[in-house]
Amino acid sequence: MLTKIKIPLPDMLSAVLALDSSVLDIDQVENLIKFCPTKEEMELLRQARSELYQRKILIILVTKKCLESVNRFFFLELMKVPRIEAKLRVFGFKITFASQAEDLKSCLTTINAATKEVYMIIIMLQVKESAKLRQIMQTILTLGNALNQGTARGSAVRFKLDSLLKLSDTRARNNKMTLMHYLCKMTKILLFS
Repeated sequence: MLTKIKIPLPDMLSAVLALDSSVLDIDQVENLIKFCPTKEEMELLRQARSELYQRKILIILVTKKCLESVNRFFFLELMKVPRIEAKLRVFGFKITFASQAEDLKSCLTTINAATKEVYMIIIMLQVKESAKLRQIMQTILTLGNALNQGTARGSAVRFKLDSLLKLSDTRARNNKMTLMHYLCKMTKILLFS
């Protein structure tokens, strides 16, 4: 287990306590979580530790043959960190949070764009099928033809949507009413009476 994490034990423990992702990466944290001792193992290790301290014997051989002893010592040291497994899980979440948030943001952006497109399609279908809107557009065309009577624009069969912006600019002689005001009053009479 320790061969997978090639960091001195004190540095690793302080990195876990500080949640320092510059020392440990997500793979190392996940390995630590996998090898966290269970409650039963922790109790056995506590008993073994107290026996060693009572006898004042602490012999640790770092060879391949006694890797199990090293792992036991490692777990004894790991147990000094309160709620170690929970801390490691939080640490893992901290490391992966930024990339998960970025992935989620990307997905939400895609969903938002798709929703806008669907919404525009629905609006276009509603506009296309709206009898009242068709009547308003016909009234605007008739008003435009009446105002432009005698000119080349006076016999139009259609108009561009950006010309609707000119309805607010075209004023009556007294400058108090625009063509938009007149259209609104006329539409109320046509549609609702």
